[in-house]
Parts: sequence; C-alpha cells; structure tokens
Amino acid sequence: MERIDLEGWERRDYFEFYLDADFPYINIGANVDVTGLLAFAHRHGLSSYLTLIHTAHQTADGIVNFRYRIKDREPVMNERLAVYFTHLPRDRELFINVLVDDPGDVFEFQERAQAQIERQGTDLGLAALKGRLDIIGYSAVPWVQYTHFVRTIRKLGVDSNPKISWGKYFTQGERTLVPFSVQVHHALMDGLQVGRYFEELQRRLDLLQ
Repeated sequence: MERIDLEGWERRDYFEFYLDADFPYINIGANVDVTGLLAFAHRHGLSSYLTLIHTAHQTADGIVNFRYRIKDREPVMNERLAVYFTHLPRDRELFINVLVDDPGDVFEFQERAQAQIERQGTDLGLAALKGRLDIIGYSAVPWVQYTHFVRTIRKLGVDSNPKISWGKYFTQGERTLVPFSVQVHHALMDGLQVGRYFEELQRRLDLLQ
C-alpha cells in the first residue's frame, strides 16, 4: 500500500471536499448484458456467479481509482486487490463471506474460491475482512430484478472499499441481462470512472463469447 502525496494529487480538492460529507458515496446501477458470460461458463463447466465475480474484479483492478483507499484520513493506493464475495451454503439462510487473496485467472479463481468455500463451511468469514483496505466486496441478490441497491457501510466516510452487486437475470429478446450496481467513495473517484467501469465490464463480458 502506497501513500498518495496530497500536494501533487489532482483529486486533492475533491478528496478534502467529500471526505467529511454525511454520505460521501456514489452508487450507480445499470443493466449489463451477460449472454456471452453464461454461454462461456456453461461451455467450460464453470459457475456463472464466480465467473461474473472474476470478470467484475478484473475490470475494477484495471482502473486505478478502484485501488485507492482512505487510511487515517489520507489517500493510499493498493498495488493489488483481493476478492471477497457472499455465498449462501446449501440448506442455510445465513450467507458467508469468502475471501480470495489471489484470484488468478478465471479457472484458478474458480478452484480457489470453491476450495475456500469448502474449508470455511459455515464460518461467516467476518474476522478475515476486519481492517482490510485491499478488498472489493461482491454480492448477488438473485431473487430480485431490482432497479437500485445500496450496500451496507460499516462507518460513513471511513469505509472506502468499493462494493459491487447484481440482481436477478432477465431476458430481453435473445439476450440475458442483469441489474448491476457499483458503490464507491466519492472522495476517490467520480461518475466518470464508474462510467468507464461499466464500459470496460461490458467489453470484457462480450469478449467471453
């Protein structure tokens, strides 16, 4: 983790402006086409959920603002990002949080994620997340074709880890889409970067075809 020099940082004024806002977060939702992803996952015998997590994470890792965090009221930058995602064990109604420090490629990620799920069992995984500033959280609400979704924030303004979520798949003609939302700290990025995230995510999803 590298400290960012505020004096030479172009975001300095916005960082300081949004740092003490009551709700300093941006949450943007849009429908994303996952037709190619579903076909890719089926063809390779992969979990579509884990495939979407991996694609979403690779997209975020490629945009520098998604690696920015706030530590002790100062901006820092991570060199690498870890993944954590929610998983609902079979025959249970209480989800667990699964952490994968090194995602690797999509096939490696599937193996590492499944292995961690098996190891973890019903452990909620909360202890592993405490104090981590190098993670992005992924979750799905597959029961609802929602139009907007705001994630839980542990402490307003202090929690600067991005949170990425999606809802229930739905069809539109011959395509399959999913409502997808991205929640980030406004001191670290603007709608421009979130917009670029959606553009790059769709590009990567289309390449899976």
